[in-house]
Amino acid sequence: MNDHTDPSLRALFRTAADHGSREATTLPVARIAERGRRTHRRRVALATVTASVVAVLGVATAASLAPGPAGPALPATSPSVPEPGPSSSGLPRPLPRETESATPPGPGSATTEGRRTRPPTAPGRTTTPVSPPATATTTMATTTPPQG
Repeated sequence: MNDHTDPSLRALFRTAADHGSREATTLPVARIAERGRRTHRRRVALATVTASVVAVLGVATAASLAPGPAGPALPATSPSVPEPGPSSSGLPRPLPRETESATPPGPGSATTEGRRTRPPTAPGRTTTPVSPPATATTTMATTTPPQG
């Protein structure tokens, strides 16, 4: 069946068009203006959200690219202990040990397993004991270096 030559289908379309043109009316101006305001508010809200997201991403990117501190902040110690660096001999340095007694040994003497010894002197030469400067003594915790 050919649609172009069917008189009944053509008659139905004309009837529908006549009915639509009789029932069609124009919208009131207030309703058209209200729809326009609603559309405008949606567009402004979308633009605001988009600008906010772009600003937040820009700040986050700038913060991630900004140079930060070189490492974790170490607490202040008194007296300050130098950080371990590469040694010239390649062997690990011994760690500081806790003192066995609260009183330091006397000037010019060293303690070895509870015995006091004096440094050797050359014959005919005398040594004058030198008193150490008055400083506060600190005790450092003993730790073992990581094996690896």
